[in-house]
Amino acid sequence: MYVDGEVITEHVSEIIKKHSNPTDYIEETRAFLYDMLDPTPDRGDMLYRYEHSIRVAENGKMLAKAEGLPKEPLVMACLLHDVGYRESDRFGGFSIHHLVSADIAKAYLDAIGYDEKYRDEMVIGISRHNATDNIPEDMSVFQMSIRDCDDLDRFDIIRISMALGSCIHEKTNVEIIESCQKAIDLANWYKTLKRGTKTADELFKALCDKRISLLQEIIDQANKGFNY
Repeated sequence: MYVDGEVITEHVSEIIKKHSNPTDYIEETRAFLYDMLDPTPDRGDMLYRYEHSIRVAENGKMLAKAEGLPKEPLVMACLLHDVGYRESDRFGGFSIHHLVSADIAKAYLDAIGYDEKYRDEMVIGISRHNATDNIPEDMSVFQMSIRDCDDLDRFDIIRISMALGSCIHEKTNVEIIESCQKAIDLANWYKTLKRGTKTADELFKALCDKRISLLQEIIDQANKGFNY
């Protein structure tokens, strides 16, 4: 267990039981994720989290093909990396969601009798998927790839758009320049982080460069405002 508390409640157990006899591991894991996040009308953020997880899983398919990693377990781990997001509300929210997700993922993988050869790597990788510069020395390529697939989505065009909006919305030119420069500095820092594979490293740096280029274009436009 990663969390000091009752993560596997009766509610969670019932959902696990519902999905404990899969004929297709990936499809059942997707359905399990949806039921765990339970994107009700009052929790639209859970639908966003579900859609994010689907995109992360697509990154997993791509990375597995490019790097010869085991496809099924990587895609399943990507689907499960945020499976405890809603349940983590009981333990402090985002700051612990990776650990809650790891506990739920382990209970689910145990219930479906998933191959022990991959199960522990999947659970550990999920528990570490928010690691940035503090990478454990024993973090494997597989574990890092779960985190990399998550980061690739966190820096894709959707997140770029969100970042740009945050930097400019109802701000003065001075404030825009300051916000954009901070975002550029952050992107440059992310580029320095260790990645599990060459493919992930190249793709992530390309996404960072795209973000930096757009932020710099905004800075250039804001600077023109001082010429009047």
